[in-house]
Amino acid sequence: MGKLRKPVEPVLPPVYDPYYPEIALRGLMTLIPGLKAYIGRIPKLVVDGGYYAKTQENRPLIGPLPVEGACVIGALSGFGLMASPAAGELLAAHVTGSALPRYAPAFALERYKDPEYQKLLENWGATGQL
Repeated sequence: MGKLRKPVEPVLPPVYDPYYPEIALRGLMTLIPGLKAYIGRIPKLVVDGGYYAKTQENRPLIGPLPVEGACVIGALSGFGLMASPAAGELLAAHVTGSALPRYAPAFALERYKDPEYQKLLENWGATGQL
C-alpha cells in the first residue's frame, strides 16, 4: 500500500533536477512515440509547472463548484495525461446537463459533505498514489 504523505507548504520557486525535462520527455515517448524524433536534438527544455494538487484519497475533483457557473477538473495528481479525456467527458456532461454516470458523485466536491464519506476517509489507508 502507498505511504501516506502529509501535506507540505510549497517552496517557491520550486527547485527541479536539471535532468528532469529530458527524463520526462524520454518517459513520454512510450505514450507518444513521435517524440523519439527529438532524441539527439532535444531543444532546451523548460519545466513549466510545480506541485501536484491532490485530494486526501487521491481521487480527482470533477464537477460543479459552489460558485454558480464555475466547474473544476483538478487534483489529477500525476495521472492527468491518462485521466483527462474521461474527466473532460464527465465535466462536459455536468456542463451540458446530460445524464451523469452513476460514478459521478465519487468525483464531486460535495462528497466531502457526506458523513458516510468522511467516515470512509478516516479509514482509507493507502493514498491511491500511482
